Amino acid sequence: MYDLVADCRICGSAGLAPVLDLGVQPLANHLRYPSDPAPVPVPLDLRQCTSCWTAQISATVRPDELFGSYLWVTGTSAAARRYSDTFVDRVDDVLSGLDGVPASTPGFVVEVASNDGTFLRRFLERGWRVLGVEPAGNIAEAAVAGGVPTLPEFFGAEIADDLQREHGWADVVVARNVVPHVANIHAVIDGLVTVAGDLGIVVIEVHSAEVILDELHYDSIYHEHLFYFSLETLCGLCERHGLYPFDVFKSPISGGSLAVCFSKRRCPPSSR
Repeated sequence: MYDLVADCRICGSAGLAPVLDLGVQPLANHLRYPSDPAPVPVPLDLRQCTSCWTAQISATVRPDELFGSYLWVTGTSAAARRYSDTFVDRVDDVLSGLDGVPASTPGFVVEVASNDGTFLRRFLERGWRVLGVEPAGNIAEAAVAGGVPTLPEFFGAEIADDLQREHGWADVVVARNVVPHVANIHAVIDGLVTVAGDLGIVVIEVHSAEVILDELHYDSIYHEHLFYFSLETLCGLCERHGLYPFDVFKSPISGGSLAVCFSKRRCPPSSR
């Protein structure tokens, strides 16, 4: 059901220093009937790499245990629905500042872990061509039923290759609150690079490690969240894969998140 890692998942260093040990805990959001078997407790301890400084937990739970049938649906959150409009506005602003990209020009956007399509629907309403990739079959079905094309797949390098061949390169690739969830993180970042190509942009949103620390968001430390990124550690990860940051904006999601814009073409840093 789970494996314990001794080395950093980002840089391979053996120097994982203990930060917070929460003992053994059941998986979050896995509600059960009283007649169901008792949940299997899994170690939950936060550590930090002393080489690349990425914070991460030591237990890797199998993805099918966590995401095979998922309970969180984005569209049930009023805050997420409001932010979805703001997010598309921000992406338009980012594109308008890039050379050779007219402001508010609809293109092709791919979202990884697109959930019920709440964010893609906002792009769709503005004339974008959209495609979601969502591993939870029950939620992917709901997205398709709601008019948002969605592949019921775990995203990785192989799926990215297939997607790019069939649909072409994306102008924008969105990965909101998903990169910290995956153990095969390097394959996922490689997949984002593949789908965006040389000219597209990649927008990665993560719960800010600085906010988690400063505001004691200890309730955000659970098995689904393998990584806890700061701006510096997220940029360090992406630069390993040839993605370079050029813009960032704050998000209200999870009490304080960062949405960082990357590109392969080393765009000039935003003046914001």
